[in-house]
Amino acid sequence: MAAAAGSGVETADFIGFSTLSKCGQKGAPKRKRVNRNKKKNWGRHSDVRDVEEFLEDVRLQERTAGGLLAEKADESLFFVDTGNKEKDTKVRKRVKPLRIDLILQPDSKVPAPKDVSSHQVINGRKLKRKREREGKLEEKGILPRPDRLLLAQLNQPKTTSKDEPNNNPSRGYYDLWGDNNPLDSGLKGKDQWYLEQTKKSRVKRPERLHKKPSELPAVEVAAPGASYNPSFESHQALLFQAHEVEVKKLKEELRVERQLKLPTAAEAPTEESRLQELCEGLVEESEDDAVGEEQSTEQNTVALPQRERKTERQRKKEKEARKLKARQDAEKKEKQKRQGLFQLKSIYTSLKARQAELLRRKQLREEKRRLRAVQPHRLGRLRYQEPDVDVLLSEELTDSLRKLKPEGSLAKERFKSFQKRNLIEPRERAKFKRKLKVKYVEKRAFREVTL
Repeated sequence: MAAAAGSGVETADFIGFSTLSKCGQKGAPKRKRVNRNKKKNWGRHSDVRDVEEFLEDVRLQERTAGGLLAEKADESLFFVDTGNKEKDTKVRKRVKPLRIDLILQPDSKVPAPKDVSSHQVINGRKLKRKREREGKLEEKGILPRPDRLLLAQLNQPKTTSKDEPNNNPSRGYYDLWGDNNPLDSGLKGKDQWYLEQTKKSRVKRPERLHKKPSELPAVEVAAPGASYNPSFESHQALLFQAHEVEVKKLKEELRVERQLKLPTAAEAPTEESRLQELCEGLVEESEDDAVGEEQSTEQNTVALPQRERKTERQRKKEKEARKLKARQDAEKKEKQKRQGLFQLKSIYTSLKARQAELLRRKQLREEKRRLRAVQPHRLGRLRYQEPDVDVLLSEELTDSLRKLKPEGSLAKERFKSFQKRNLIEPRERAKFKRKLKVKYVEKRAFREVTL
């Protein structure tokens, strides 16, 4: 049988069980042996024509009849002809569609496929969960926030009264910054945190912002000697003050000149002095090094003494001596405590002196703090410099206000006052350097005049 299958026997030795079977046919190709356990061979080596014909028949019935004929009722497939012509004509006139409608009707009764993308909603799952959550809250009696706001707006009492116009002279007045301001009546009893967050109340300013940066007055009164007709003593005191300022400036200039001054020929260093400065300390250091080396060699040659081991008796004596010393110290402290009872008067006197010293130090600190409060602080890279004292000489004094000459500048005085009161940092005038050289040109018209 194997030979017949392998060599293609012409005689039919077997009869096939179906019409599609090629067994026993002459010249039939060799039947392929396929592994049906693998899924990829099911559609390739399987005969599914009968299944396809069945499915095609089912699709045809769905297109033409809207479903399988076997599942439809007899009333939908057949009707009884009564032969009533009037009724038929009325029905035909009422039901008969237009020709254009018949043309536009689809041939298939299968509904069009649903467009999934047209029914998709953005964030559909999120909105679905939100609706479910709102439904659960609504069952508990909790409405969403928009509904609550709408109900609150609907339940709000309607005020029909109109505000009083501002042009009514007989209206009541109130202090806008007072405690009984009617505008703040709606904020009474509310939480301070709530008022601050809703911008209905200002945040409380810290205490440090209420303090002035300096305790100096905004406008300082000039000295009595700066008057147009001062007394002799006050004018001399003001002159002495200006003199001290000028002497201090002169000393500073002399100090700078002395430091920058070049030495004279007598003071200039010579070769001998320069060599002596370079050799200073070299000989003494060499001698000290030699002595140190000798001492180190002697220490190295001396053998260290060996530590002797203490006996039991010596250890016992040392222990007893330590105990005796501790007992004596305790007795001494106890004796000092008993003697302290007779020193109460001296202790009280020392305590009073200590308290007086602490009070003096406290007053000194307070005085320093007050002086620091009126002094200008270091706000920038420059220090504050006192302005020049505006004073007139004795021969410039006048006995009349009409003849008085103004001294100083009001703008400069205000500027210095801001710096002294720590409102602005000390500044200096900007120095502008000319980048391009100035070129003088004599014009022709001017040259003609001069010639």
